[in-house]
Amino acid sequence: MTRKTQKIIIYLMIAAMALTTILAGASMWFS
Repeated sequence: MTRKTQKIIIYLMIAAMALTTILAGASMWFS
């Protein structure tokens, strides 16, 4: 695995975590 792929995977993981956090917060906010 090259360093570029590792960076992309890390960015994807961070983006996924941020998305789930935002979605969870939004569902709590609107419920």
